[in-house]
Amino acid sequence: MNKTYDFSGTCLSVDPPPYAFPPYQYRDNQMLTLRLEVAEDYLRALVPEPMIVNEDNTLVVYIGWLHVIEPKVVSYGEAGIMIPVSLGERRGTYLPVLYLDEVELLTSGRELWGFPKFRGDVSFNRDDSSVSASVSDGGTNIIEMNMDFRRAVEPSPAYDREHFLLKSIPAVSGDGFDVRQINTCRVRNDHRKEIWEGEADLHLRSTNANPLGDIPIKNIVSSVYSVGDILLDHGEVIYDYLETDTR
Repeated sequence: MNKTYDFSGTCLSVDPPPYAFPPYQYRDNQMLTLRLEVAEDYLRALVPEPMIVNEDNTLVVYIGWLHVIEPKVVSYGEAGIMIPVSLGERRGTYLPVLYLDEVELLTSGRELWGFPKFRGDVSFNRDDSSVSASVSDGGTNIIEMNMDFRRAVEPSPAYDREHFLLKSIPAVSGDGFDVRQINTCRVRNDHRKEIWEGEADLHLRSTNANPLGDIPIKNIVSSVYSVGDILLDHGEVIYDYLETDTR
């Protein structure tokens, strides 16, 4: 096949790279992270089998202002839910929903790993004594967080961890899936260089597309603000529903 050209005159191959591929090096990410105790049945409804939810019945709601420095430079807002889970001997966090305000990373995250990313407007502000952040959908703040700094915590050594993701691609015929699997995304060299604990407020609201206000929160277990670096790397398929169904 001949090469084709887009309207800007850029030469494209038959299989053009639609975005920069991992690994992605992040530097000086700011994160506001709240760990919540919620109803056990709610967690089980969010996490697909065969993953098992944590015994503490907790999930994490976070909002961050993130900075990619390689393979390209881009800053963006991100928010989401993380649930500590296990699959066999492996431990990680399952992510049922994320919100981003940057289109290219929204697309690459969904297509490569299966991150459940959706469009949202993210606001993140820090001063000397506090941090506030929010996510809005169609003018409604579906997540609002505020934390006053109370205690500085010693920075932690770098460590590795994994996200677990349900990657689903429906079949073009409308019958079933072409891809349905649990993937990992490896987070390497997670180094929190600045950490603050504090007292936080959290407000969750629902829209037609985002029923976050329905989360049955029992209490806020902890609230942490951090600044740090990570390397977001390739992962692997650890459970394939389509292979299991055909056995």
